[in-house]
Amino acid sequence: MLERRIPEKRGAAFEVTAGETFDVTDVAGQQVADLVAFAAEDPTERLSTKYTYRRSGRVSVTTDDTLYTTEGDPILTITADDCGDHDLLYGPCNEWILADYYDQPEANGCRENLSEAIAPLGVDPALVLETLNIFMRATVTDGRIDIREPQSAPGDTVRFRADRDCYVAVSACAGESTVNAGDTGPIDVTVPDGTDVHTNW
Repeated sequence: MLERRIPEKRGAAFEVTAGETFDVTDVAGQQVADLVAFAAEDPTERLSTKYTYRRSGRVSVTTDDTLYTTEGDPILTITADDCGDHDLLYGPCNEWILADYYDQPEANGCRENLSEAIAPLGVDPALVLETLNIFMRATVTDGRIDIREPQSAPGDTVRFRADRDCYVAVSACAGESTVNAGDTGPIDVTVPDGTDVHTNW
């Protein structure tokens, strides 16, 4: 397996074939990573967090949970998980979210990082909309969603199995806020040997 470190506030993308696994690791703890996945044969079919929680009845996922596409088909399954809390509700941060909510003007958010990293694989940036927010902790009370500090510890890892050939991108979340316990850090991805990893740094 090949390990690559994604620097803070940056993204990486790669292709995995059906049956292969890859890992996403929180290096220092309490750092969110946003993930998108697209069907290799037709990237317009892609990870849908809404259809995932419609199928699963859960707004967060962990070991043995499957992620579904816009067509309701499996694309990734979590096979191991050190943390146990990964949000399906929030969209990826982007330039206007960072400016309006976190006072980080003119900064790349996860949407920009994911779009830039996956561009060499031919994915239209307009399709980068819904993300699995790995290590992100969100709670729902009386219909209100609140972001809490992540519970992930240094070295916590989530392992995914590809249920079909797909393109995957991962971003180290850029929000200098509660979402990352007030700071930002790197994320490691571990992919099969020989995998081409595309980055935006």
